[in-house]
Amino acid sequence: MNEFEKAISEIDERTGKSNDENVFESDTDKDIIDYSTNSKKLMTVSLSRKRWVNKVKEYADKYPKEVTIKRVNKDGSIIAHIPVDYLRINRPPQLSDAEKKRRAEILQRIKS
Repeated sequence: MNEFEKAISEIDERTGKSNDENVFESDTDKDIIDYSTNSKKLMTVSLSRKRWVNKVKEYADKYPKEVTIKRVNKDGSIIAHIPVDYLRINRPPQLSDAEKKRRAEILQRIKS
């Protein structure tokens, strides 16, 4: 059993409920979210993007009763249990060519 499967099964052991999960994987297979319906409303996440790894680590430090890091892998990725309420899905903005150009110019000014 790999670490991700082990982390998923721990949710079921704590709740005593049957494993009824839905697994969502990113198209780059870098991040995985597993949602198991249970009384604690937890999901198991496997994250490798630094942005999300750092955010989950920050929440684990601030809210240890809500966020639990189960494993930190050698490559820096993590497996964690977080409340389902933490999940937000946002569609990226669709920018016109003119807006993309304007933002690129602003970025160049900031960098110089």
